[in-house]
Amino acid sequence: DGVPVDYFDREGRLVGTFVDGHHYRRGFDNRLLEKFRSDDGRQRVRRDVLDPRKREIIDSAYTRAHELWNSIERGDVTEFRPQGLGARVDPDRARAEVLDRTAPILRFGYDRLVEDGERFRGIYAPVSILPPDQYLALVVQMTVGCSWNKCTFCDFYRDRPFSIKSPDELREHIGQLEGFYGESTWLRKSIFLLDGNALVIPQAKLLERLNVVHEFFEFVPPDMLDPVEQSRWRREHPHGFDGLYSFLDAFSTVKKSVEEWRELRARHVRRVYIGLETGDDELLRFVNKPGDAATMVDATRTIKAAGISVGVIAMVGVGGGAFAAQHVRNTVQAINAMELGEGDIVYLSDFVNHPGLPYEALASERGVSDLDWPEVVAQREEIKRALRFADPKRPPKVALYDIREMIY
Repeated sequence: DGVPVDYFDREGRLVGTFVDGHHYRRGFDNRLLEKFRSDDGRQRVRRDVLDPRKREIIDSAYTRAHELWNSIERGDVTEFRPQGLGARVDPDRARAEVLDRTAPILRFGYDRLVEDGERFRGIYAPVSILPPDQYLALVVQMTVGCSWNKCTFCDFYRDRPFSIKSPDELREHIGQLEGFYGESTWLRKSIFLLDGNALVIPQAKLLERLNVVHEFFEFVPPDMLDPVEQSRWRREHPHGFDGLYSFLDAFSTVKKSVEEWRELRARHVRRVYIGLETGDDELLRFVNKPGDAATMVDATRTIKAAGISVGVIAMVGVGGGAFAAQHVRNTVQAINAMELGEGDIVYLSDFVNHPGLPYEALASERGVSDLDWPEVVAQREEIKRALRFADPKRPPKVALYDIREMIY
């Protein structure tokens, strides 16, 4: 209806704002991402907002918050009716609670957010990518970088060598992030272990580091499957988390047995995200992705046999027109062979050809041209239509994954 909507975390940081049909998401590093529909409504447009416009948008959100707080404090606002509650609300109690909850916002403004962003960058190597269902996870950077880091299309980890935090380094890291997030820590209901291939750590060392994570956080018991029991547990443990989630390349999963994956499930690993990218072995070699489609199918089955869900990521448009037919055919074949079901996710991620990466030069040499936007949409729909799951009544989720919209 044209009224701006601003939202903040419990520390008072602006998280996002929606104004005039444009959605602005702010990252902890003080990056601001703008998303909106093209004039014809067909395409999503996204772009980074830079100063001075970024300052103007953020200052406007804080001005609105200050004006609202002052209006409530003066008594101009007298009616408080939480959405969805039909019961009568005591206005004095509601007023006091609203003032208390929103007071932290008054401590922030653009300049403090800039300083806060610097502090964030001191705690993490860049948080380069997360699966969409984990954008609101609490990120624990157990490893830094990617143990492979040679895929021709990927630029997420090229600025850092792969390393594993020692138990003491991990304790220090978690202590820092708890101090940074403060009360907003408990608004995040899952923990994501970064960076790429975080679970590649040899099992004994991995268990040691997961034990460190458990020193700080508590989780829903892995065998508590009844929704009523889970709801009761969450009420009794308001600072509890649903579980641990992480990326892992399929070639690394062969290093762990089903029994070892069961050990990880017992330590609250809930879902592992595997970059299939394509089910076509020739295209995998073209993008320098290790392993083959058969290995990835076996990997997902091994993980699922241990009671852990999987998130399978396939790219749409990778390999351009030169590989299109075999990419679609073999990707569908691989995903359909993975025996996915309820609790699993299939992500279809539009390929992004980043300038300057090896893929660009290799594609030019081979005469591989990118698909245009209508062709990408058509390929995505072709893959979706061909997916078949063992139990149609309990299928995995199939969703779009646009890496250009990632902001943490």
